Amino acid sequence: MDARYVAEGILDSLSSIPGTMYKGLKRSYITSGALTPERRMRNEAENERFFRVIKAVINNQEPLRRLILIVLESYVKKSGKAGRDALERKVSFGIGHVAGKSGGQMLMAYTITNSILMRMKGTFLYKRFIKWGTTATLNALMFEGLIEEAALASRRMQKHYSQIYYQVRPLGLDMIYFLVEDQLKSYLEYIKGQPNFCERVDNELSQKIR
Repeated sequence: MDARYVAEGILDSLSSIPGTMYKGLKRSYITSGALTPERRMRNEAENERFFRVIKAVINNQEPLRRLILIVLESYVKKSGKAGRDALERKVSFGIGHVAGKSGGQMLMAYTITNSILMRMKGTFLYKRFIKWGTTATLNALMFEGLIEEAALASRRMQKHYSQIYYQVRPLGLDMIYFLVEDQLKSYLEYIKGQPNFCERVDNELSQKIR
């Protein structure tokens, strides 16, 4: 593994609330107009889109479910037979005979979506998001930092996974992508991959899931 990625992984493991506070200071500085008006206007638009979706996520998780499902449906539709067969064996849902049909694909996507949501609830980032979203005395800099994390993840999605980004942005779902970025990255890489890359992934899955 490249030394840079090892270093980044170590740094990620050391991330904490003070890091989020720094992001909040940075965002507040930009929004104040101290830098360019264009960046200030961009931040204001991102703030507005974040506020629209945050309450719904805290109340019922439905926006998160919808975001994950959009990604998973695109992934399942693109996956080859070897990959789909491997997924069917893994989820053990007895849907092999309808895997090639839309109903079977949707069921598989829905099953994996629920699995991701369950795992996501235990992550530090999600717990922090829910805690801050339901705290009346939320530190302003911490909240700005949370929005900055959301905005940066949205821009990463736009840069690397534009196909999905332009599906979810009109719904505001790109602003909660940061909560499930790690869980969805592999699926997004597959969706944007070339056919030979996807075939290799399918074969790997088929070998690993017996």
